Amino acid sequence: MIEDSEIPPPSYKIVLLGDSSVGKTSLVHRFVTNKFDRNTANTIGAAFITKKYSSTKLPERSLKFEIWDTAGQERYRSLTPMYYRNARVALICFDLHNFEETFKTAKFWIEQIEVNEARDSTDPIEIRLIGNKRDLFLEESSGLDEESRQAYLEQVKQFCSSNNNIKFHQTSAVDGFGITDLFDSIIDDLDDEFFTAYADRKRAELEANKNGDQFGSILSSRLAQTTNASRCC
Repeated sequence: MIEDSEIPPPSYKIVLLGDSSVGKTSLVHRFVTNKFDRNTANTIGAAFITKKYSSTKLPERSLKFEIWDTAGQERYRSLTPMYYRNARVALICFDLHNFEETFKTAKFWIEQIEVNEARDSTDPIEIRLIGNKRDLFLEESSGLDEESRQAYLEQVKQFCSSNNNIKFHQTSAVDGFGITDLFDSIIDDLDDEFFTAYADRKRAELEANKNGDQFGSILSSRLAQTTNASRCC
């Protein structure tokens, strides 16, 4: 009988999209290492990172996140669709501190995902909108007053409401704000059926492999006995 502890967590593909320098790589680095590096270089093409993660609220739930961190420079845009193909979740990132330009690009990527899904008839990708650099957004030296901040957030709220109630998260890779909550939410929002169906399927596969290995060992042993018997005469 296969024990639950022998079943690896299901893989779950996530892609990060957004303008260059909105902090996608720093967000991933904070999640994976719980550290912030001010000297992070711009991503070229895409970077691939994996992390096994259990929800802090529901620790019995675990996933193996397969994270694709894509480059934000415009010259790489033609390559990006191959990175988000078959993704479960797209984290569309923009810079709260540089709102106008980066939010416009975020909306572009949401439109591109929807167009590609309609054309390719792929499984829907869950879209989450990520407002990063919250620490700069709230600083008094940012040049934004409270009225401006609220106006920007209201734009995001209205956009999400009119686009299938996209979930919006505010994050900061500098101080870690919102990042654990983001990845917890991805796990916590999954139906129980996702985990039970995966566990049942994986348990059956492991049992079949185990029985196959046992059968192979028995067969090898019998072949060896037959070979030895034939040599003695």
